[in-house]
Amino acid sequence: MARLGVKAAAAAVLALIGILLLFFGVALLAYALATALAPSLGVAGGAAVTGAIFVGPPFVWAVIMLSLRPPPPPPKPAIAPTGLWMTLFAAIAKETPWVAIVGAALVAAAEIFISHRTRKK
Repeated sequence: MARLGVKAAAAAVLALIGILLLFFGVALLAYALATALAPSLGVAGGAAVTGAIFVGPPFVWAVIMLSLRPPPPPPKPAIAPTGLWMTLFAAIAKETPWVAIVGAALVAAAEIFISHRTRKK
């Protein structure tokens, strides 16, 4: 059992290292690009172009994905309860939800009892 905890801790540390490498790698790449663009565009212009390069494509991709999302499926029609007991119980349960919790067992037992007795004849 202790080995499982050690493996989980090692996986968490490796995941943290991977996330930090990715974060700092992207940040340093952006800094290098902004620094390279600074002589021709100025510091603010280089930072703006770098930000547009890093933010623009994911933003455009997200807008395209949201616009291409299929519409939600129509809701399924509600199935009417079968049998007299279930119809009466459904009508009562719509008004008072606690009746649904308390009376579900009673209605099921009554239907089983009635259907069991009618089969014997």
